[in-house]
Amino acid sequence: MTRRDVLDLLQLIEQFVNGGEPTKAIAAEIEGLVIECFQDEPWFDDVSEALALFVPGGSTPYLDESALAAELVPIAEALRAALQDAPNDA
Repeated sequence: MTRRDVLDLLQLIEQFVNGGEPTKAIAAEIEGLVIECFQDEPWFDDVSEALALFVPGGSTPYLDESALAAELVPIAEALRAALQDAPNDA
């Protein structure tokens, strides 16, 4: 995982949480980036499962936009903290 990967994931999470674009497309981008670059993170399994269960407007057993956003917000916070702790060239 590079600093660019972290910044890209943060941007996608912010777009999803703020409801900018079609949420299904953003969720797919988040899922692709998470699978490609973040498999070693302790939150990988939980976020991967949440993304797999996401269906726009979904109901039990699926996650809707607000439920997935609730799963993504703590990840964004962890990524911001990692950025503060890492050197700029990482």
